[in-house]
Amino acid sequence: MAKHSSSAQEAIKVVDLFAGPGGLGEGFSSHPSFRIVVSAEMEASAHATLRLRAFYRNLKRLGEGELNPYFELCNGEYSVPTTRNALGHWNDHTKQAWERACEEALQLTLGEPESNSTLDKALAANNITPMQPWVLIGGPPCQAYSVAGRSRNKGKADYRAEEDHRHYLYKEYLRIIARNRPYVFVMENVKGILSSKVGGQQIFHNILTDLADCGYTIHSLVTDTFFQKGADPRNVNASDFIVRAERFGVPQSRHRVILLGIR
Repeated sequence: MAKHSSSAQEAIKVVDLFAGPGGLGEGFSSHPSFRIVVSAEMEASAHATLRLRAFYRNLKRLGEGELNPYFELCNGEYSVPTTRNALGHWNDHTKQAWERACEEALQLTLGEPESNSTLDKALAANNITPMQPWVLIGGPPCQAYSVAGRSRNKGKADYRAEEDHRHYLYKEYLRIIARNRPYVFVMENVKGILSSKVGGQQIFHNILTDLADCGYTIHSLVTDTFFQKGADPRNVNASDFIVRAERFGVPQSRHRVILLGIR
């Protein structure tokens, strides 16, 4: 196997939970200071994209001339690489790059015992511990929080927010924070989370309090607002945590709540 570059060895490890197809991870991995070592997503097509992009990054570390297998996969010349259907661009290094991509990008349903166990083993294998500098990114599924999702749920006669497990999936993110204690985390979600309630309680207030209780100060990326353990979330202007993409050169009115937690 080709040796990784020294910059890759020194890069800060990143774990991406509820990763979707990996948009947030793409931003981190585009900078040489960071390297994704584990990503987790339950939806099959999104997971396939995660795995493909992990493969791309692994090949790129081998050199620009090693990218042909990635483009062959993108062009549909075969679905998964094997020694039978490879078109001459495969060698031991590129096959190992694919195997590492499969180990990095995991199809998991977080919250289920088997998936949680698989994730914990993957984190241990990558030495993700409180003693090592690493970053946690991602965000719990947004369907239960979004305005559109809540509107759909109101139309269901038997719907009870308290019984919708998606409201509590942030606790799986919280579990990893409490157990593995990243130096920094970045949690992202739709801005509908700011007004979402379960049992009369503001979900966003509960999230802020739970995260701060783990020993983190929660910062806004766009204002000076922050939240610490012991503070009253009712005194925080929740909209201060909204990042409006069009204000930062992105040609899209995409508004997201982003929490930066620092240990």
